[in-house]
Amino acid sequence: MTVHIKKSKHFTDECGTLNKDSIHYVPCKIYHEGDANVTKYFKTSIKTDENKGLEASLRGYPLKGIIVDLPKGYEGLILEENGKWTEGTDRTLHVRNQFNSLTYWNWDKVPTKDDAFLSALDWIEISEAVHAPVD
Repeated sequence: MTVHIKKSKHFTDECGTLNKDSIHYVPCKIYHEGDANVTKYFKTSIKTDENKGLEASLRGYPLKGIIVDLPKGYEGLILEENGKWTEGTDRTLHVRNQFNSLTYWNWDKVPTKDDAFLSALDWIEISEAVHAPVD
């Protein structure tokens, strides 16, 4: 199976780059495909505290978060697949938007470098240094 990612040549005119307030990495699995009434369940009145980061709530549960920039040279993509995928067939995903940063949330603790997601982002820079040519 092959995965093809297609980016329209007029992509930047059509979409551009999303701002840091648009992408949220939330600590839960949502069993839903399609449109969602996000404003009903995700309180977007985010409080900022210098020492504690960001605070919000999802369905009444408190969230603590920080804004995370993607590593230099990387960009996040919002992908969409037309039609249902079946095992063993090629997939074609279309780029719908891109982003350079996101808001990363934990349920009840301020995110730290010990979180798996943030550690994975650190590993990108570490692996580049490890695999760089030695002078």
